[in-house]
Amino acid sequence: MLKNNFYSAFTLIELLVVITIIGILASVVLVQFPTTTNVARDSRIVSAMAQARTIMSTLYTLDGNFSRFNCSYPDMVELCNEVSNNQKFSVGIKGLQIRANNSLDPPAACMYAKLNSKDNYWYCVDSQGHAGYTNTNPDQDLYCRNTGAAVCPPVY
Repeated sequence: MLKNNFYSAFTLIELLVVITIIGILASVVLVQFPTTTNVARDSRIVSAMAQARTIMSTLYTLDGNFSRFNCSYPDMVELCNEVSNNQKFSVGIKGLQIRANNSLDPPAACMYAKLNSKDNYWYCVDSQGHAGYTNTNPDQDLYCRNTGAAVCPPVY
């Protein structure tokens, strides 16, 4: 009887081609990873601000003003920390910025946070029902200030 000594296996060239393809795919994924991470961090910031908006509305309903609406209010401490912990840029104001003007009739409040995914990009929420993304800095006289209208700039 004849014995067949032929083994079925991958050749060295086939293995090198597969390894090269995997390396190319891995490099594409790694290039996209930081952008995806920043978008995920921004989503957590927006989610925390949505919860803070509920607290803002509740405090206004209870008190008729926004004097207790700040990051030291017990229900806000964790949300403010969540915003700060998810901001990973090195330049600019970090944290949830809260502004209220109780001298207006009716009183007004707004809050905003700088986002990670783009330069000059914020998420802003105000007591008049505006909420969204903006590329206009909310910390200007016409917008989200303690002495101003306490409203968000145009959002989208």
